[in-house]
Amino acid sequence: MADTIEKTSRAWILDFGRGLQAAVGLHEMSQVALSPPIFEVPYTPHYCDEVLVWQNRLLPVLDVPSLLEGQKIFRAQQEIVGIAVYQKNLANIGYAGVHLASLPIGIFVTDEQACALPQHLQHWQPLAIACFNIDHTIIPIIDLARLFSPTVRHLTFPKITPQ
Repeated sequence: MADTIEKTSRAWILDFGRGLQAAVGLHEMSQVALSPPIFEVPYTPHYCDEVLVWQNRLLPVLDVPSLLEGQKIFRAQQEIVGIAVYQKNLANIGYAGVHLASLPIGIFVTDEQACALPQHLQHWQPLAIACFNIDHTIIPIIDLARLFSPTVRHLTFPKITPQ
C-alpha cells in the first residue's frame, strides 16, 4: 500500500490591516522592508500616492484598504512594505510595494482547500483569481498584475460588508 503524496503550493498570506487579508504565490513576494523611507507624490491616486527607492528603482507603494474603501486610510503603525514581483506581460516583470499591517505568513495550500469567494468577501472580486479555506478562514488569492495595473483605478469594488 503506497502512501499518496498530497500536492501543495506555497503562498504568502498578506495582512493589509482593517481585517483585509489575501494571498499571493510564494514567488510573488520578493522582500519585506521594515520602516523604509517612503515619499509622498502629489497628484496621484489616493491609494497609491507614495513611492520608495528599492535597488535603485523608484517603486509605487499601494495601500489596499484605501483602494478597496475608496478613500485614504491613515496608518498609525510601523511601516511594513512588501516588495511584490508581478508579470506585466510575457516579456515584462514589474515591481511594486504594498503596505502591510504585519509580516507575511508562509503557508502550504492544497487543491482540496479551494472554495468559492463568499458574499462577505465580494469586495475582492475584481482582484481575486481563486480562493481557499485555511483553518475556517476564507482567503482570496489576488492577481498582482491586476492590482498594480494602471486600469485598477477604473475597477468597481463592491462595498466591504462585515462577516
